[in-house]
Amino acid sequence: MAQININTSQNVLIVHPAASIGKRMLAQLLDFAILFFYYLALALLFGVFNVNSYSLGLVLSLPAIFYSFLMELFFQGQSIGKMALQTRVVKIDGSQPTIINYFTRWIIRLIDIPFYGSVAIITIAVNGKGQRLGDIAAGTTVINLKKNTHFNNSIYKNLPSDYQLQFQETEKLTEKDIKIINEVLNHHQQNRNRSTIDMLIKTKEVVMKKIGIITELPPLEFLKTVIKDYNYIIIVLTHKD
Repeated sequence: MAQININTSQNVLIVHPAASIGKRMLAQLLDFAILFFYYLALALLFGVFNVNSYSLGLVLSLPAIFYSFLMELFFQGQSIGKMALQTRVVKIDGSQPTIINYFTRWIIRLIDIPFYGSVAIITIAVNGKGQRLGDIAAGTTVINLKKNTHFNNSIYKNLPSDYQLQFQETEKLTEKDIKIINEVLNHHQQNRNRSTIDMLIKTKEVVMKKIGIITELPPLEFLKTVIKDYNYIIIVLTHKD
């Protein structure tokens, strides 16, 4: 399965797998169901109020027609179906798509949708980067945001009763920062290689710069300590107050 590199706002590299064909189809089916009930509601309303206006029907259909494009544009690459299946549209280099990218992949759905059981599936399977025709034209793909459940993705850790705070400066970090650090640690646990070691080193440099300290602790030990300190500051000290 293709791997997509995502650069976070802290300039830390995170790797996400491309979404599987099954996940993409389920997300699409959920979106189709939402649109079906939207059109059904319109039909019922028109029937109840005895409305017979083609122009009004066309205007009220516009949200459904542009549903995929507008959802992905305003919700960072996610429709309701993608939110439910924890997938998201990104550019193939991992950056955030532009309005042109979203529009391009939407307009080419006119080709993909009628033949979704053949053209899109074959294209995604053969392409190797999780791309249908619209993705290829737009330079995008769909990534899987959900992590393997056997890794500890929670930022909250159990601390020994006698734990001693190491870096008070950790209080400068946000929950988002800690989530990224935790994700880097989990990725290293899953893939112990030169790339993940470099990721640990880079993350340590970013964290030290953000909290304003210098330490000789190895990157792995430092990042684990930062997470523990964050828990100590947020949970233990907060409760004392």
